[in-house]
Amino acid sequence: MFRLLCKSIVIGSSARASSVHSFLENPSMLSCLRYISSVNTDDDIKEHSFTVSYLMNKCGFSLESALEVSKQVHFETPDKPDSVLAVFKHYGFSESQILNLVRRRPAVLLSKPNTTLLPKFEFFQSKGFSSQDVIKIISSYPWVLMYSLENQLVPAFDFLETLLQSDAVVIIVTMRSPLILNSNVENMARIVDVLRDNGVPKKNIALLIRCQPSIMISNLENFKRLIEEVTLMGFHPSKSQFVSAITVLRSMSGSTWEKKLTVYRRWGLSEEEILTAFVKFPMFMRKSAEKIAASMDLFVNKLGWESSYLAKNPTCSSYSLEKRLIPRALVLQFLVSKGLVEKSFRSLAFFNTPEDKFRRIFIDHHAESTQILKFYREKLNHSSVVNSSTF
Repeated sequence: MFRLLCKSIVIGSSARASSVHSFLENPSMLSCLRYISSVNTDDDIKEHSFTVSYLMNKCGFSLESALEVSKQVHFETPDKPDSVLAVFKHYGFSESQILNLVRRRPAVLLSKPNTTLLPKFEFFQSKGFSSQDVIKIISSYPWVLMYSLENQLVPAFDFLETLLQSDAVVIIVTMRSPLILNSNVENMARIVDVLRDNGVPKKNIALLIRCQPSIMISNLENFKRLIEEVTLMGFHPSKSQFVSAITVLRSMSGSTWEKKLTVYRRWGLSEEEILTAFVKFPMFMRKSAEKIAASMDLFVNKLGWESSYLAKNPTCSSYSLEKRLIPRALVLQFLVSKGLVEKSFRSLAFFNTPEDKFRRIFIDHHAESTQILKFYREKLNHSSVVNSSTF
């Protein structure tokens, strides 16, 4: 169906397209060409003047960008680029998505719809990708259209499908990181072998790829060093925390890691306490240094909790400061001010408990529950502007 559609698009665009002479009769294009000639009389620029005009008038390029792109992309009639744009339009791409795609990957205008574009659309569709999925993938990573279907896309997808045992999961992984489809199958196999050889179970390998697909394009030697580092920290390869630690460490540079350690040290935590908290709950090191500092300030300075208590119970670090921690901290202070809770109160459940249970456990049983709930809702509604200065 898509091949027939493409043929009709190409034929239609050819029928609609006029000759180069009639194209140049367009006043705006003539104006553009005169301007190009006035600013640069180089024979090469004049030779590519049609391409420059097309890029400016059809694709929204600036003159400077169009001149630069025309050195790599050249056409003398609108037939081919028009047919390419028509394919994207008929496949559901919006005008802005098409123009953004062309700006990011101008060479796509030289694609052959029947042999380069439509087979890839059909492949994605055959694997269960929706039209919107395909649009999102190509819009975010247009280079995927340049990959060989037989030599790259199909082998990469098949390898991931065998490993993850589900087309649906491969779709999720691809949507998160389209670059994974450019992964060399042999390299992906080596990454998996390293994990297996170190005792990571199959289900956790799948979890790692699902959480961080870019792991499959890692440099092999760097990845081996990372596995060794995580193991030396005290993580057991058979546990899910091992996977979590890998994703956290890969998300930051060594200098960023050190910066976060410095923040925790300033709040009185030792190296051993920080590492123990990280091994217990890897997300303890996931937040930015600024967010870590703000969270510690909230608990230690505002609520009076000990930093050592937070290190021993690190799960609170995973919650949003604005949407969870600060609103509930304000409610806790409210309860303390009303004498409904002791100032020495310490409970991770106050921050860890899901929303519906939180209200039932910590609010509803108080005689002043209506007032407390109103106060809490006000803080939640203003969570986007709430910060530590609220206290």
